[in-house]
Amino acid sequence: MDSNTSKSRNEKHLVFQKVGIFVDAENIEMSGLRHHEGRTDYKKILEQVGDREILRILYYKPEYKEISNDFVSFWSSLGGEIKRPAKNADTFLVIDAVTLADKLDVVIILGGDKDFLPLVWYLRSRGCRVEVWSWPEATSPEVKSACDFYFPLTSSFVISEKKPSNRRGTRKKATNK
Repeated sequence: MDSNTSKSRNEKHLVFQKVGIFVDAENIEMSGLRHHEGRTDYKKILEQVGDREILRILYYKPEYKEISNDFVSFWSSLGGEIKRPAKNADTFLVIDAVTLADKLDVVIILGGDKDFLPLVWYLRSRGCRVEVWSWPEATSPEVKSACDFYFPLTSSFVISEKKPSNRRGTRKKATNK
């Protein structure tokens, strides 16, 4: 366990912090599927923000990747916004985080790409507390150590995909009459 991970267990959040949440959907969702064999439970993740005031929840996914109508409705019910760039969603995430930095006390980046390292440095230089919440298996060690707080997602943040059971011997035998 690195020092940021052990530190994360004892962190106290200030109630009046203004928080912006920026979701790198590809990183979070693919890592959840790859490493934990399920979909990411965003509702459970947002509950971990606690009593802090969430000003914006932004979800970034390229337009060529599918998003179900159910997810769009769910995300809207959380008060979130979905951004669908033509190609690279990371660029949109970075621009929005930089633009909103002066209005936020805390920036939570859901995603652990090393590409976000300059963003982490910039946000911290602007006085924002930077938290990275991600799957440890898909998170750059440099990002973990550069942020103020690292929150490792665990299997408790996965909605398991129920697979139909394949029971043997449940077929009715044909009867000859």
